[in-house]
Amino acid sequence: MKKAAIILSASIVLATFSGQAWANQGTTASTPAAITKADTNNPYYVAGIDNPAEFTTYYAKLQKAVKDNKPEEVAKLVSYPMNLNKDGKTFVISNKDEFIKKYDRIFTSRVREQLLAQKADKVFVNWKGIMVGEGDLWIGKLDNKLGVIAVNIINNPYEAAGIKNAIEFEHFLSKLQKDVCKGNKSEVANSIAFPLKVNHNGKSIEIKSKKEFIANYNKIMTANIKKKLLAQKADKVVVSWKGVMVGDGELWIGQTGEHIKVFALNQ
Repeated sequence: MKKAAIILSASIVLATFSGQAWANQGTTASTPAAITKADTNNPYYVAGIDNPAEFTTYYAKLQKAVKDNKPEEVAKLVSYPMNLNKDGKTFVISNKDEFIKKYDRIFTSRVREQLLAQKADKVFVNWKGIMVGEGDLWIGKLDNKLGVIAVNIINNPYEAAGIKNAIEFEHFLSKLQKDVCKGNKSEVANSIAFPLKVNHNGKSIEIKSKKEFIANYNKIMTANIKKKLLAQKADKVVVSWKGVMVGDGELWIGQTGEHIKVFALNQ
């Protein structure tokens, strides 16, 4: 289920970032356009958008500007003042110049990835606006113009290990635990990055393929590794540049391209 995010705050909080003002105090954003009628052929009408083509055209333009890494073009597609919600605080981005200056801190890698992965016909819509991703970004119609009205910075505790999406990691760990618990060797093998390094008594061997892993499953996935893995809570893992450590280092997980995989075992 997608997590809803608070997009408009009643109060404005000032904060600093690296010794400089993160965002200047501004006025409260305008109220979203009123809904005059329902149109069952328009999935965006609840957000005050009368013409669905208006949104899809705008959205394609926003995605292209982000994909092409053009902050100046993205800035034109934002409604000011724009709310930036981070660590339970709301900061206000007052104008294009401020947005462009702080672009990488507003449109983080996660926000960009969520936006580019989100299809226009799969967005969540309510009276507040149109939600992208898991609440990472909100689009609304203010003063009869579509624009980004809020960005929510969702913390990723696994980022230091190169994990791109925290929720994907937690799903991966949960599924791996279930597959190990059920003894589903094939599915466990699908969670492995090959060649897999297995360390035992100061020596390392490489498991080169899924077939080899399954054939030697009980020798590789020892009782201690299984015990540590099944007892591990996602919010209690140790994270470093090397990867995500499970247990006392019995198992290591990392990002391999677009996939999360187990890349090392220590028996």
